[in-house]
Amino acid sequence: VSIIGSNVTDCSAYYFGGVVLAQNSKSLSVAGVAFINNRADFSDSVLSLNTIEQTSISNASLTGNNGVTIQTINSPIDWVCRLGSWMLTEGSFKGDFSVPECNLCPAGYYGNRSGR
Repeated sequence: VSIIGSNVTDCSAYYFGGVVLAQNSKSLSVAGVAFINNRADFSDSVLSLNTIEQTSISNASLTGNNGVTIQTINSPIDWVCRLGSWMLTEGSFKGDFSVPECNLCPAGYYGNRSGR
């Protein structure tokens, strides 16, 4: 499944995955997407990923989405981050953030390639 070059706004779900609920799938690719003001009543207002073999997220922003925005279970994410930045590959992600900015590495630590 691919979500490319889109603005995804005001989606909602009663339980999980306000935008995407994906389970037991080969791949998910997200590129050039802005996720804005999405929600899920229980959790995972943008992406709820369970056992996805390969997930890639690049050039994406998440703004104004409620609670946990992305939740992964057995679904590592390959974030395409700028050099000198990083993201966890699995777990719960909250708040507003964007890729490729990601999280800055601590002072004095940086890599020579993008991603993890």
